[in-house]
Amino acid sequence: MPIYEYTCKQCNHVHDAVRSVDNRDSPIECPECASMDSIKNVTGAMGAVDTKLTPDKATGGQYSQLMDKMKRGTPKAYHESLDRSSNRNGSIWGNN
Repeated sequence: MPIYEYTCKQCNHVHDAVRSVDNRDSPIECPECASMDSIKNVTGAMGAVDTKLTPDKATGGQYSQLMDKMKRGTPKAYHESLDRSSNRNGSIWGNN
């Protein structure tokens, strides 16, 4: 169930409540003053995905340096997999 944020009209206390979508606009008791006069706040969407985000972009280039260090102690058969991990991004879920 979603978490909704409410503000009490009597004491201005802001509080959260886990409620079903069907009940989100029903009266809810303020935990501070027990008033049943709270309004649901408008909140923004949570989260965003940078589809151009690569491991190097996220770490300021340190990811490639780490992969180069790992290659020195790893058999060459695994180098291709290490290279692929450096080129992944968030553009297509499960196909990177």
